[in-house]
Amino acid sequence: MGFQIKFNWVLQINAPSILEVRETYEFSKEGNRAFPLNAPIDLIDMDRNCLAKIKILEFTNEEGRTSGSFIVVKVYQGEEKKILTNYWLENQ
Repeated sequence: MGFQIKFNWVLQINAPSILEVRETYEFSKEGNRAFPLNAPIDLIDMDRNCLAKIKILEFTNEEGRTSGSFIVVKVYQGEEKKILTNYWLENQ
């Protein structure tokens, strides 16, 4: 018997269409996961487009689901967004 949990250094969700720096957002994902708290990680959408640098503020694991909140540190744009998106596409 055991408990399966994945450690993630990226949050991949259906993100809000508008992200604002210093705003806090909620998330929920299937599966049990652990994230670094208050450390910068990337936020990517389901197509692996890199959207923002975020910090996970808190998360909770329940049976088969992880939910929590994050704050946006930086919204990626232009060439930086393209380069980071290419990184996440190449590393699927």
